[in-house]
This record gives sequence, structure tokens and C-alpha cells, in this order.
Amino acid sequence: MKIAIFGAGVAGLSAAIELVDRGHTVELYEKRKVLGGKVSVWKDSDGDSIESGLHIVFGGYDQLQQYLKKVGAEDNYLWKEHSLIYAEPDGKQSFFKKANLPSPWAEVVGGMQADFLTMWDKLSLIKGLYPALAGNEEYFRSQDHMTYSEWHRLRGASEHSLEKLWRAIALAMNFIEPNVISARPMITIFKYFGTDYAATKFAFFRKNPGDSMIEPMRQYIQSKGGKIFIDAKLNRFELNSDETVNCAVLQDGHKIEADAYISALPVHNIKNIVPNEWLDHSYFRNLHEFIGSPVANCQLWFDRKITATDNLMFSQGTTFATFADVSITCPDDFQKGMGSASGGSVMSLVLAPAHQLMDLPNEVITKLVMKDIHDRFPLSRDAKLLKSTMVKIPQSVYKAVPDVDKFRPDQISPVKNFFLAGDYTYQRYLASMEGAALSGRQVAEKIHSRLGA
Repeated sequence: MKIAIFGAGVAGLSAAIELVDRGHTVELYEKRKVLGGKVSVWKDSDGDSIESGLHIVFGGYDQLQQYLKKVGAEDNYLWKEHSLIYAEPDGKQSFFKKANLPSPWAEVVGGMQADFLTMWDKLSLIKGLYPALAGNEEYFRSQDHMTYSEWHRLRGASEHSLEKLWRAIALAMNFIEPNVISARPMITIFKYFGTDYAATKFAFFRKNPGDSMIEPMRQYIQSKGGKIFIDAKLNRFELNSDETVNCAVLQDGHKIEADAYISALPVHNIKNIVPNEWLDHSYFRNLHEFIGSPVANCQLWFDRKITATDNLMFSQGTTFATFADVSITCPDDFQKGMGSASGGSVMSLVLAPAHQLMDLPNEVITKLVMKDIHDRFPLSRDAKLLKSTMVKIPQSVYKAVPDVDKFRPDQISPVKNFFLAGDYTYQRYLASMEGAALSGRQVAEKIHSRLGA
């Protein structure tokens, strides 16, 4: 069959990989000049890699790792020390290191040794989080009616642990606070990561996700005969009398005819071009239940190293939630002689929650970030800031707030030849690179089951 895919993020690329492997004619259309969607990277006029976010591979990202191996990119990322590192004021660091034991004992023993939690925090977490550790998908979905903060308190877990441990994790996962995020994704991730020792390992791309992951995916798809078009924005669908898609029309007027059509666009984009006729179906109306989380990524180039930490770091009470010195974590990018890098630190920082930052001038945000950098990294106080960049994404992953999970759509739509992919569609994981990869695999399977292809 001929299959047209719109959106060349991880979901669209994953779907294309699956479908070219099945022998289909695949055409992938991307509205921008750069592939990757929320994981896109581009070079600026200085030759620096500008990332849309700080993206890492978790040990639990099984599907994504399968695709990376398939496209020959299995050596393009590096595993780091197995621990959670929290940056504290004046250069101090706190740690949550897993013990060298099978899960969940690795987490229990490691948690008991965490120096930023009190003994009451630790005991309350062991007791309070047990339902999540023992839960299944049915239980997790049943908890979607409340926020994680509410669930945490109902289980008797301590307020201090909520603020010191879980707030940073909620912001890293969905860019929203524990009192906003649903309990469902939080306890799901605890189950996945708390019962699999390797699931919480972090890996950084050797270069950046664009060069290390997206480019190998592109090359693989094209080597199998798939075609990829950039500057190709989907404008609308023209329908047959039975509401199936007759053709897709790009913004430049070009018409695309295919046997099946996949939207791998972000949910806030696809809901804007759903034909009115389709809104008779709750499936399509439900797309309007999703709202994206705002997030910003700030990159700072310094003239000297301000940290020696070769890992992901978390922070509480700062403008940034998660961050890393990519001049250390990514050995084949951000190095001396590459763009603006002079051998000093290149900090990549995820700013969350970001709703209050989106309308501020970039230079104002950078001053706020630098104030926190000086607080957490004393060596930065004598360092010179060579360059700063800011990428604002008003709507990134969907806000996983209470009572939204039930609206996540299946990849099969009520329209026979139209399908959805994306991390917001239903799959066992969350809104993430892994969720996007899973949706890509599932949409290919659903096309096969519906159309026999």
C-alpha cells in the first residue's frame, strides 16, 4: 500500500520504519525544514547545536532502543552512573543511588541511604508507594481522577518527600507540578522504574539527538525506499462521500493520494485540521480535551567548566527542573572548537514550570536562570557567559492532568483509512520518546489489522 504520514517526529519516523520494513510505499511529510518534532536539533549561525529540549534515553525505553539498534544507532548513546543527582545551594549535591540488588530492593535500600530524605520520609515512602509498586494498568487508570499530590497524601507519604523528590520528577516528566499532574502517570512510572533495575538508567547521545538518532532514522527510511519531504505543511483533507480521506492537501496546494493516512502531528495541530464532518464522532471531539504543557530549553556557554558532573541533574526551587553539562555528557558535540564552545561548560536546562516564563523577554529569563546557576554552581560566579539561547515551546507534551487519560485515542480512528500516532495516543507508556515510538509501532500494527497490509 501507499501510506502518507504527516509529522516527522519520533512517532512519525517510528511508524515509517515499521511500514517500510513491511514493504509499503511510505511518504513522510514534515512542515519544518528539520526533522524530529519535539526532539529536533538545528545548527545556528555560530555552528552550535540548538536543542528543543534535553533528551535522554532511559533504560526502560525498550521500543526506542529497538529502533535505534535497527537503524544502526545503538552505539550513539552512552550510559551514565545509575543515580539521581540533586543540585543543592553552594555547590552541594544530594544523591539517590540504587543499591546493587534486584528491584525493588535496589530502590528500597538505595532510598534508605538517600541523604536528602529524613528517616520519616523514607519509611512513609516505603509504606505509601507500595500500592504503586504492586499495581497494574487497571489500578493506575483508576487513579486518574486525582492529582499525584492528593494520592501521595492519601497514602500517608510525607510532605517533605513530595517537595524534595517527587516535585522534580513531575517537572521532568510533564513540566507540571505534583499538585497539577494526575496520579496516573506518576505511579505508572514508579511501577515501571521501581520493578526493573535497569529502567532508571540514563543515557546521553554522543552528539545530540538530531545527529545521533533522527538522522540515522531518516537514512534508514530512505534506504528502504521511503520518501521524506520537508517544508510540506498539511493544510486539510478532502473527503469521499463516506467520510474517508480522498486526498490530503498541503499548504502549497499539492494533493497527496494514498491508501492510508497517518497523522503523527502534535495533538494541538491535528485537532485544528480535523474536518467538521468527523466531529460527529466523539473520538475526534475528544482531541480537544488535550492541552500542551509549555516548556523552554535554555543553553548557556561558559568560558570554563562550572561542574564536573557527567550525568543528568535535578534541582528543586530553581527556574530549571532538569539539566546537564552537555560538554561533559555528550563527548562528540559542544566541545572546544565546535561553534561557540571554548572548552568550558555548556549547560542545557529545562525550564519548568514555564507558564509564567513564556511571555517574558529571553534576556529576563536568562538573568533568572543565571541567578540560580550562581547559587548552585559557585564556579560559575567567576566564569564568563559566552552565549545563551532560548527555545520556547508553548505546547509540548500534553498536560497529564486528572481525568484526561480516558480521552487518549486508539491509533485506529472511526475513519477507515485514517490513523493517529503520537505519544498522546493510547499505549502503555507516557508522553515521551518511548511513548511516541510505541505509538509508531502500534499504528503500523493497526493498519495491518484493519486493512490487511
